[in-house]
Formats: sequence, C-alpha cells, structure tokens
Amino acid sequence: MTALQVGSGAAIPYRYLTRHMGIFGATGSGKSTTLGAVAERAPCPVLILDAKGDLASLGQHLMRPAMRIDAMGADLIARALDLSDAQAGALQIALAWAEDSRRAVVTLADLRDLLNDSLQHDLSGRYGLISPVSVAAVQRALLRLERGAPWAFDMPRHDPRDTQGITVYAAAELTRLPGLYGAFVSHTLETLYSGLGEVGDVAAPGLMVLIDEAHLAFDGATAAVVRRIEQITRLIRSKGVGLIYVTQAPSDLPYIVAGQLATRIQHALRASTPQHHKALRAAAETMPGNISAASILGLATGQAIVSAPDEAGKPFPGRVVAIQRGRLPLHAVDLPAPTAPRQRPRPAEPSHAAPTAPRPRPWYFWPLLCFVALWSAVALGYVPH
Repeated sequence: MTALQVGSGAAIPYRYLTRHMGIFGATGSGKSTTLGAVAERAPCPVLILDAKGDLASLGQHLMRPAMRIDAMGADLIARALDLSDAQAGALQIALAWAEDSRRAVVTLADLRDLLNDSLQHDLSGRYGLISPVSVAAVQRALLRLERGAPWAFDMPRHDPRDTQGITVYAAAELTRLPGLYGAFVSHTLETLYSGLGEVGDVAAPGLMVLIDEAHLAFDGATAAVVRRIEQITRLIRSKGVGLIYVTQAPSDLPYIVAGQLATRIQHALRASTPQHHKALRAAAETMPGNISAASILGLATGQAIVSAPDEAGKPFPGRVVAIQRGRLPLHAVDLPAPTAPRQRPRPAEPSHAAPTAPRPRPWYFWPLLCFVALWSAVALGYVPH
C-alpha cells in the first residue's frame, strides 16, 4: 500500500503526507473519528497533541507534556505565562542576564529565583531598565502556572523525536491556562525542526504530528511566534515530518499555514451567527472544486468533503466521502496524578511539636548564682550583722 485510505475512493499518497493536512469540522461532526483513522493508518510513528482528552485511548504511549525553561526561550515562556509586552520585556532581560552569566534556569523555581535576584542588581546599563512592577506581575503569572500545571516544567522531559507507534501527549490541562497549550505546541514543533536532519523528498514521512485545537497555537501569540510556526510549517517537510492541523474551520489558521495544507478533510460546520456564516463561506472557497457552503452545511456525521493530491501532486476536487472508522475506540483515559514538583533542599527548621531538652549549665554557673544572691541580700539589709 502506498496511500493512506480515509474513505471509499479517497486516499492520500504517502509521498504527499509531508505536504501537511488540515482536518476541520464542528464539534460532533465526526472529526475525532477521522483523527483516529488517520493515526491508525499512518505509515510512520504519530505524535498526537491532545487538547481535549478524547484521543488518549489511541496512544500506545500516553504521557503528560513536559518542557524545560532553558530550552524554550523568552518568547515562548512569555507566551506560556500570558504576559504583556512590558512583562515580557522584563523576562527577556532577566533571561539574557542569566545566559551571559551562565546561570542555569531549568525549572519554575529557578526562574522565580532569577527574577528575585534581577531586582538586586543594576542591569539597566547593559540590558535595559527592569521594572519591579513588571517583575511582580511575572511572579504572579508564575504562581498561576505553579498552581495550575507545575508538572509541565518539573517532570522529566520526553523528546518527541523518540516517538514510536502512536504517542499521545495528554495536554487537556494545559488548555486551562491562557497561552500554555499554544506555547507547548510551538515548543514541540521547534524541538522537532531543530533536532531532525534534512532528508529531502521521501516516499513516506518519518513522523506525523497531529495538533488538536490548532487555533490555540495562534490565538494571542505574538507576531514573532506566529511567523516562526509559519516558517516551520513551510520547511519541516524537508525533515520528513507531516503536520496535521485540526480545528473547526480553515479560517482559524493563519493564511500562510492554511495555504500549506495539500490535503483537506472538511466535516460539517454550523452557521447560526454572521461569524459562522463567514467561516462557512471561507471553508467552501478554500476547498478545490465546485464546493458550496450548503454542501458543507449539509454533511452528515461521519461524512467529510475530501481533497487530496493525486499521484502527480495535483489536488483532486473536493468530494463527499464516508470516513472509514479505525479499529481503536476513542475515549478519555485517566492519567495517574502527577508527581509533586521537585523542590530545592532547604535548611532544616527546628520542630515546635515537642519541647527540646534544656541544655546543661556550665559548672561555674551555680557558684556565681549563689554569690550574686548573697551580695544582693547584704546590700539590701536582709542579712543580720
């Protein structure tokens, strides 16, 4: 077999899977079923970034996401903490100072200590002014992260390049904090792109990465982060990696990213507001062939309009396909509770649970006490002459 079968008469040649795929559709339209079928039938290992928790049962390897502060860079850390421009600037100055002074910043505790220390040094002459107000705001953002998902930075990190079979990152908890899931997506793509060698055009991908709720990678991201994801999307195919962006509508993605998707699988969309109608029309316009908004609106659950490259790389016009289900069931999986984050050792504090034994008095204490008592009695007239 040299093509990935998604439905009757609809197959994607393996060699074009590195030209990326978009899977779109409203909640309940059968999108997750398509994700499972594609992951099962892929000709290579698959890495799934699961934003909702409903794809966990697909994973032969199920793990929590983990990142290292020193591997992310200031832009992505600011994205994870949902910082303003001024707060991100303070963070950037502190991290630049740490890098120049060769100070390791690996965990959230390291970052908090660095921010505290940055206020004790005059960094304005070399790096720029760092405001105590901005540092305090970053500290509060760190507190939200430490309370919400501390394990994301304190757990042992899995290298996505080591993925075998179907690996699922259970990232649903990351979506509860604005920016954290988007930073994780960006960090994963950056790790893959910078860590894999060039292979050029290949007969089949060496890895496919499925990004669930892909719009969260771009919502609220800085222009620099968006440009970097766009660049990686254009170039990572030369590393033998195919990306699968999953979201409700193509308009959820930047047009440069959407333009890189050679395969499009469009499930039904709903149109109850003017914004929904606009997204519906945009989805129809981006699908090759004579596809109307009514065609997408009228799709039944489990149906999709599919456009994929033919053997020559030319896109087939979109046509309605009944998606062939995979064999694996789709459901959430309860992960074990995350281990407590590693704490730096602290000096032992005295226990107040029980009184400590009194220390012995030195030998000269009692004679001295008797002398003082006798002298006081004589001086006050209590001793008869």
